[in-house]
Amino acid sequence: MEAAILELVKNADVITAFVPLLVRLKEAGILNLVADIAKDYLPTDVEFLGHFFTSREFTYAALKSANLLSSVMYALADEKVSDSVKLLMFNMRGVMDKVTEANDRDSPITPLELYRVMKDKNTARGIRAALAAMSALGEIISKAK
Repeated sequence: MEAAILELVKNADVITAFVPLLVRLKEAGILNLVADIAKDYLPTDVEFLGHFFTSREFTYAALKSANLLSSVMYALADEKVSDSVKLLMFNMRGVMDKVTEANDRDSPITPLELYRVMKDKNTARGIRAALAAMSALGEIISKAK
């Protein structure tokens, strides 16, 4: 016990540096979450978790996820992109209602119906947007060769 106390005293600066971080983690509820997770696992599960979190596969997956997250954050940093994503997400229920409604129809699309639908301003706007997105994706794919 004495050796542990001496180590704590020797590293007091490290401990005091972590106290504000721990306080913020507790205020955010993260420490409680970690404590609850730790209570739910038996000692054998803790060994598994230790092995899992130190495995090469976990490290590789974490690095790939961090790389993906950084690219998403970069994309969302652009105001036009973030506004478009928010607009789409807040209206996703309406989009899915239309998709479900269209999926419920079993009849084939006739050329006349296709012509009528193409005259709709919103449909035309959506088709133009989809074609522009496909063109941009084509450019990106050609650069990846």
